[in-house]
Amino acid sequence: MITLTENEKRMVFQLEGCNRYDAIQEIAVFCQYTCDHDKRNIAENLLKKLRELSENDCRELICDIQKNYNLPRKAKTVGEMIAVARQESGARKLEGHDIMALERFDPEVKHMIVFDVLSRESPIGDKGHRMRLFLTEVGYKKALESQDKSFIRILNHAKVAHQYLEKVLKIL
Repeated sequence: MITLTENEKRMVFQLEGCNRYDAIQEIAVFCQYTCDHDKRNIAENLLKKLRELSENDCRELICDIQKNYNLPRKAKTVGEMIAVARQESGARKLEGHDIMALERFDPEVKHMIVFDVLSRESPIGDKGHRMRLFLTEVGYKKALESQDKSFIRILNHAKVAHQYLEKVLKIL
């Protein structure tokens, strides 16, 4: 297994997803847009380390850090505060779209759902995953059909208007 510096662990702690591809994409975008040279170097070194890992090893590393890591000092950034709150609540990580995913900003998107994948026959996701998706009307109808076939169970639904979540409806 690889060894991460304290700053690398801190960066992993803030990642939205647990899988290798999403983590690498999120860090690569950060590298592209940050003006902080030191943070870019940390991110680039972390990218090299994560790319050496298999999907399973990377997921295990990220999940372990997100579950067990304690910030050495008080959370300073919004990302750190969100990560601390998620860790303290024990909330499951969601697969699928990040809460600020580009899909959310598509003018055709009208729904956001959180759902559990119940079947290997589900057209999206793997059995046992909890997912978030931003959907058009057509996509939402397909999700409802998948729920009718017992492929998924929708837990939360929110209307999306002009990229904002209007009304969150708990379905449980």
